[in-house]
Amino acid sequence: MEGNNGHFLPGEKVVYPQFGLGVVLEITHKEVEGGQESFYRLEFPVKQIEILVPVTRAEENGLRKIMTDDQVQEILAFMAEPKQCGRPQQWHRWRKQALEQLKTGDPLTIARIYCHLIGMEGSKGLSFTERKILTQVEQMLVAEIAAAKHIGEDKALLMLGPMRKRAGMETESRIPA
Repeated sequence: MEGNNGHFLPGEKVVYPQFGLGVVLEITHKEVEGGQESFYRLEFPVKQIEILVPVTRAEENGLRKIMTDDQVQEILAFMAEPKQCGRPQQWHRWRKQALEQLKTGDPLTIARIYCHLIGMEGSKGLSFTERKILTQVEQMLVAEIAAAKHIGEDKALLMLGPMRKRAGMETESRIPA
């Protein structure tokens, strides 16, 4: 899925792979190695942290705008297809690859990982590590869908309901309240 990268404005909601959904607080300037460099100052309310991302390397580092409504619909349609959420073998290789892919912040990649883990949870159950990754991935999806559609996270979670029901799962969330 193509991102809609570009310049970000103060107050704009963005996604940064390592931290998820955040807000651009400001564009600030700092002296770095004898020259001035511009940074996006980002706040991540859920994690209660702020970071600086160099403007010149923001896209390279994975900073992107939140999904559009159309992109949310694409993700939900993708997840509605059982064949799209197949379960690869050899968990240890998949886990390493999945953790690397999460760093991209790509919504379709996150949806694939979510589908895989939901499928595993419905069929054989998950280990502690697998549940932890599933919780992280679900929180990323729910937060971004909620922001993109201007709805609460509870309603965004309900949008994932058909996927969870297909896997034979209850609809309660792993997302901490």
